[in-house]
Amino acid sequence: MRRPPRVLIALLALIIISASTVLTIKFAKGYRPSLSTKGLKGTGLLAANSYPRGASVFINEKLTTATDDTLNLPPGQYQVKIQKDGYITWEKTLKIEAELVTQTNTRLFPAVPTLTPVTFSGALNPLPAPDSQKIVFSVANATSDSKNGLYVLDLTDRPFGLNSDPRQITQTTSKYDLVSAKLTWSPDSAQILALVNEGEVNETNVLLDQSRFNDMAELKDVTARLPLILADWQEILDKKSHEKIAELPELMQQVATAAAALAFAPEPEKLLYIPTAEITLTENLGPPLPASSNQDEQRRLQPNNVYVYDLKEDKNFWIASAADLAKILWYSDSRHLLIVEDKKIILAEYDGTNRHTVYAGPFVGEFAYPWANGSSLLILASLNGGSALPPNLYSIILK
Repeated sequence: MRRPPRVLIALLALIIISASTVLTIKFAKGYRPSLSTKGLKGTGLLAANSYPRGASVFINEKLTTATDDTLNLPPGQYQVKIQKDGYITWEKTLKIEAELVTQTNTRLFPAVPTLTPVTFSGALNPLPAPDSQKIVFSVANATSDSKNGLYVLDLTDRPFGLNSDPRQITQTTSKYDLVSAKLTWSPDSAQILALVNEGEVNETNVLLDQSRFNDMAELKDVTARLPLILADWQEILDKKSHEKIAELPELMQQVATAAAALAFAPEPEKLLYIPTAEITLTENLGPPLPASSNQDEQRRLQPNNVYVYDLKEDKNFWIASAADLAKILWYSDSRHLLIVEDKKIILAEYDGTNRHTVYAGPFVGEFAYPWANGSSLLILASLNGGSALPPNLYSIILK
């Protein structure tokens, strides 16, 4: 019996290897055997991920898997719902496309908030720093006069999950009433300008170093230099804003420059803004991106409405009417918005979906601000039953 030539064996091996390679690539792209077509049919991938993990994934109302998992699905639209005991349900309609991966990137928020006091002697006039890493506030009800003054709370977590206590940076004196002082952060968040006794004969402006304790008796009055200081700070702010706006498509640069309000996300590929004129954003202001968001857009802009523009994906989403909001700002993860509306604190995804009330209890002055890593939310509240004591800062745990 003659043996097959070595060339034929090598050729068959090459064909088998090539076919296996092609099938492996097709399989990795989501192709699966189909009885209806008697061949391979393209599917899409749904990466159902969530924080925290281990949540139930419902697809078209059917329990399908748990996060974190990746599913092959035929192209089409699916109602995806992610649930976990003790957390608010996440739900969204997602379009699955052949050979593309669609991610849920779900952040689940607790259904029952946990409040933890951050201050105990009151916190008046809290003011966040431009870098979103710190908040300055005044204290006027401490157990001793030496503890009254200005404090800075660092919003970054220390090792082992511990949070920093507020630190005093200056002390109230008979000459300087810091409770009613007008405070302004420097653009680099390193200094605080305190305007004391505004409008009075002894009006004073002092620059405080936020990183240490400042002796008011040793500080110099900078009132004479105040116009130069403020002009320099404004120039820095304008430069930073112009640099970010310059990254936008030309039409969006015009909209952003004229906007009534403007705020870039911590990761600056997203822009929160209120246009001042009616305008239509043309399609394809930027290059198309595979597996981009398929949520409903609004490219016809109307004044007095709040929108988010996603530079990376060239998508524009309507959020709300500005008249309905008391406050709106970016959450720390750049994927959510913090909204104060009807005396409630709401977290919504940047595309306007999944608007969830995370706190509906009492809080003061519509003050709500995210912790730097998004693990908590700071509010100012009086929870002492009608007492005359000043409000305190509380942390709402969101992890």
